[in-house]
Amino acid sequence: MVVAETIAGVGAFKTMFDMAKALKEMDAANTRNMAVMDLQDRILAAQAAYSTLTHRISELEAQVKSFETWEAEKKRYELRKFPPGILIYRLKPGMENGEPPHEICADCYQKGTKSLLHNLGESEGLTYWKCHTCGFDKSTGHYLAVTCRPE
Repeated sequence: MVVAETIAGVGAFKTMFDMAKALKEMDAANTRNMAVMDLQDRILAAQAAYSTLTHRISELEAQVKSFETWEAEKKRYELRKFPPGILIYRLKPGMENGEPPHEICADCYQKGTKSLLHNLGESEGLTYWKCHTCGFDKSTGHYLAVTCRPE
């Protein structure tokens, strides 16, 4: 009986040892799983940051292209001063590229926008201009006094 009890006792110790080993492996697995989850979180954060940065790079590339296009476009115009001191950009002769002669707003030009000035007509020596982008609304020229002639 002592042999059987000894074997049973050894078997119990073996079972406890296996349980302890399983608990240790379970703790190691939990630690590993926590490390894997932390790593996955960091990978997802890095992917989100990468996505944000690639989107921003695309935006900046588009902005650079727009600046380059505007730099080429604005060379087609020259600043002119119309009486009584109104500044307007006018298309340079020979730079039409299929467009009719026209004027653009100096204020919008300075902000990097090509905004056509609309000639609203002429009256008594004045030309009336309007920019529908910024609200520029001025007249140029010299007012011609209308004299009354006796009949």
